[in-house]
Amino acid sequence: MKRRVRIAGLGASLPGLRLLHRGSRARAVEAGRRCLAAARRRPAEVGLLIHAGVTRDHHVCEPANAVFIQHRLGINVEFQGARTLSFDLVNGGCGMLDAAHIVCALLQEGEPRCGMVTASEGNADWRAKGGRPCPDSGAAVLLELAPRVQTGFGSFAFLLRSEHADMDVTLVSLAEARGRLQVQRDPGLEERWLEMAGPVVDDVLARDGLDRGQVDRVVAAQISSGFLARLPQAIALPTERIANFSGDLPATLSTSVFLALQREWTLRPPVAGQIVLLLAFGSGLAAAAAVYRC
Repeated sequence: MKRRVRIAGLGASLPGLRLLHRGSRARAVEAGRRCLAAARRRPAEVGLLIHAGVTRDHHVCEPANAVFIQHRLGINVEFQGARTLSFDLVNGGCGMLDAAHIVCALLQEGEPRCGMVTASEGNADWRAKGGRPCPDSGAAVLLELAPRVQTGFGSFAFLLRSEHADMDVTLVSLAEARGRLQVQRDPGLEERWLEMAGPVVDDVLARDGLDRGQVDRVVAAQISSGFLARLPQAIALPTERIANFSGDLPATLSTSVFLALQREWTLRPPVAGQIVLLLAFGSGLAAAAAVYRC
């Protein structure tokens, strides 16, 4: 039996008023530093870094944001000694769970020993057509093999409904100098995501051999207060098991699930044996779910 992969540390750069715009990379670096501190790990121990943020400073696509974040965190930047692989993985609100899935698979194969997933949102384009996609924020999670067999990530499940892809579109138009962010969201988007929530939960629980009665907490992307109010019915779980921080934690796209998880564990420290269900929703349209045993 393969050892599970556990969360060794979480870091956050929470949305809030800033006098100066800091940008996406700065948010990721801030979250990454706090994550390393929480995990009590040195930067040199990180063998893999995946960045899952969507928005980019000044719309710069290459090189990958992960490269800049790795350098600013001081993660094995010299040619001599240990090496770290870093790359971007972009899948909207599901990106961090996608990246965590990849890191878990690689860790279970024995290489590397420790991996980090970051995400951040923060674009300097205040002229965005259709409004800015979300407040600035950053999140980071450090993953490593768990010392106990029953602790850590279990199954992941992903659901795609590409026929509804045009309901949530964020793109950069090059018709203007330096580009212009364009955001297009259908009024029925949340309803479609709720329709996808039940099937993706069914899938992940079946993969892990669980039933709904064994799920202690559900930590979902904080899409909106209305979305979270309707989520219990959509996934057939009691309202009291759903973490709802929408009153002071707005929707933050790629960072939302792990910002919510950090808030959950700050307010309610995890108990050994507790089963947490993580849920994310993104463009595509996509839904993602993961089981985590504390």
